[in-house]
Amino acid sequence: MRHCSQFSADEVYYLKENSIFTTRILSIGFCPICKRPVAELVEYNFAGGINKQTLSGIHAQTLMLNLKDEIVSAVGDVNYQKIKSRPFGWKFGFNKETKNGKIKQYACDFYGNQELVKTINNS
Repeated sequence: MRHCSQFSADEVYYLKENSIFTTRILSIGFCPICKRPVAELVEYNFAGGINKQTLSGIHAQTLMLNLKDEIVSAVGDVNYQKIKSRPFGWKFGFNKETKNGKIKQYACDFYGNQELVKTINNS
């Protein structure tokens, strides 16, 4: 996205198809320089043409409110579900010794998720 400078979107939404456009993507973010809300709507039509509309301030908020009923899915929701289910991405090992002498080995990630891999009797 671009407003005062180039920056990445905070949220990305996929919208329903309509009679004119096949793929519709709404990106929302805040400009890091002027702190105004910025909305970018990218629509691809059946002939392969692209319609790109970038709005900021009050116009961006009205665009978001007008399109909120057409949201099918959001990229943030998919990533959040993937991250919160099991260890995801870079993993590291964590060993924990219990009071009764067992060692539990966990696989952990940098999002705070952990999963028990194996338990070793240390006797």
